[in-house]
Amino acid sequence: MGIRLEKLVVKFGDFKALNEVTLQIPKGKLVSLLGPSGSGKSTTLFTISGIHKPHSGKIYFGDRDVTGLEPEELGIGLVFQNYALYPHMTVRENILFPLKNLKWDKAEAEKRALEVAKIVKIESQLDKKPAQLSGGQQQRVAIARALAKKPDILLLDEPLSNLDTKLRVETRQEIRRIQKETGVTAIFVTHDQEEAMSISDEIVLMKDGAIQQVSSPSDIYMNPVNKFVASFIGSPEMNFINLECKEGTSIIDSLIIENLPKNKSKVILGVRAEDFEVADKGLKTKVVTVEILGRERLLTLDHNGIKYKMLVDKEFFIDEGAELIIKPKTGKSYVFDAESEEFITKC
Repeated sequence: MGIRLEKLVVKFGDFKALNEVTLQIPKGKLVSLLGPSGSGKSTTLFTISGIHKPHSGKIYFGDRDVTGLEPEELGIGLVFQNYALYPHMTVRENILFPLKNLKWDKAEAEKRALEVAKIVKIESQLDKKPAQLSGGQQQRVAIARALAKKPDILLLDEPLSNLDTKLRVETRQEIRRIQKETGVTAIFVTHDQEEAMSISDEIVLMKDGAIQQVSSPSDIYMNPVNKFVASFIGSPEMNFINLECKEGTSIIDSLIIENLPKNKSKVILGVRAEDFEVADKGLKTKVVTVEILGRERLLTLDHNGIKYKMLVDKEFFIDEGAELIIKPKTGKSYVFDAESEEFITKC
């Protein structure tokens, strides 16, 4: 079922953790809540789950008003970053635990436990204790336990943060597969943009308890609505150049930038690392570092004390300390208002 938040406010004392958050999460989709520490993403998830209570606003599961209900009244599956498995129980017993609490028939519960174990591919581990499993397997057990009671909604709070890099990639792919296979509506909290970009139908990017943008992964990368979104999405981070304009034109060194807003005297130009190119005329920079990334090289460039990042082909050789003239590729730069930092246009 779908989830709807309407002007949700959550306070802890005088601190407003969520500030009138309104959001629609479609049925059967995987939506990531993404943002830096303190952005409100986990608070949003815990409020949806009933762990935190809203100061004001409404939460709907489908057409049902669930505002302020306790977690056990919601029929959700919840997966935490620390797995929260019972160490003295086997994998089978961990999966069966919520079904016993719900007083399922023993035969039906056993059948369901095996069913979800197969979905998450741990059916061969059912008689082991959590300590005998890898971190990735433990996380699968936690997901199986959350899915056992057939929830319409699955909530995952930073579920991969305790895994190493290889396991993170494998497990996030499995979470996406499981979500698609079961058709459950899933909310996935993460501070890792790569995770969010790789598995989400939609990304909800948050900052200071407010939603900045809700878009598909490709759209949030290609069409950021403000400077914060542009800076948070993408690795390396987008480069920003402060420009003074006159009649829609700005000049820095021998770089002439045209087609800027004519009614603005100051703007911020955003350029992704892959959207700089070597030029005869442009910004005169010095190469600070050269990092080999496999298929590409990442250059850190200095321009009058300001550092920029530029991605070049692996066969582009240049020494640290060398001078390099660069310019933004035509039509690839983002123009933001210098005061509001809202996106204006591309040039």
